[in-house]
Amino acid sequence: MFEILPDRGLVLPRGAGTLVFGMAERDAQWAVATLCDVRESWVCGLEWSFGAVYEGLELLVGGSHGHGLDVVDLQRAVHAPLEPAAAPVVLDGVDVLGYPQDEVQEALTGQPPYPALKLWRSHLAGAYLHRVSLSSERIRSSRGR
Repeated sequence: MFEILPDRGLVLPRGAGTLVFGMAERDAQWAVATLCDVRESWVCGLEWSFGAVYEGLELLVGGSHGHGLDVVDLQRAVHAPLEPAAAPVVLDGVDVLGYPQDEVQEALTGQPPYPALKLWRSHLAGAYLHRVSLSSERIRSSRGR
């Protein structure tokens, strides 16, 4: 189970560790590598990035602007999600990729806003969310920095 730590990072499954905003690239790679194979990648605007695939979810991790880990992105390998993801991705006790997107939205109604978090909806009726993004840049922007 992945656990989203709003405005802080992401807990990895199976005790692999926690990806925390600001952590060094090497530490982030080490944590992910205990879970699955890590592949170097290149993303425009990031100083470093790497990817991995775990149970049908593509994980992208990257850093920029001297802030250490800045971006964590989980995306389904299948872009038209019509069923739950194999690995739970939990926010405030709700598996955001495990239930239809309208049910997730309803379950999270009333929760505080999380500037770092973006939940990506599918255009298909009855579909499940297809992507979860965390960015420390959105936190800095929300604070006016």
